[in-house]
Amino acid sequence: MATTPGVGQDIEALCGRCGQVWHVVMAKMGDKIAKVVCKRCGGHHRYRNESDGEETGDGARSARGAGRPASARGSSRARKPSPVPVVPAFDPTKPARAYAASASYAPGERVAHPSFGVGVVAGSPGAGKIDVVFPAGPRVLAAAKPASSLARPVAATSVPIADRPPR
Repeated sequence: MATTPGVGQDIEALCGRCGQVWHVVMAKMGDKIAKVVCKRCGGHHRYRNESDGEETGDGARSARGAGRPASARGSSRARKPSPVPVVPAFDPTKPARAYAASASYAPGERVAHPSFGVGVVAGSPGAGKIDVVFPAGPRVLAAAKPASSLARPVAATSVPIADRPPR
């Protein structure tokens, strides 16, 4: 049985960053090499060589996809189908109000947004927010935002600046 190089010894492994094969063993788990350091770019990564990612003759799966089902290998997250939004009851005889972040809205009110179109207010998830159901999907919009009370700072004209001589 062949022994693997010890920690700190040289080994050939493929670097995903620079493509070089000369590495130093950084960590081992039992007799298996776990991490290596690239001698060229200094990148740390799992140990892998030319045979990683290929199937062996007996049909065994590669180490990279061994723990995950085939459906989860293609993407990092399993995507759930988005639920169809329920449009709350509204009065179609009332015209839609133009959306403004400073205005407040009640559930069931129709809102005309410049980007999303006409939607119906479903509720309020918190202070300063409203849930609106648009034809393209639900959105959370700002509502009942007070006008800013901050005053714009006035430039000081008569104060001398330390790095300039006085006038």
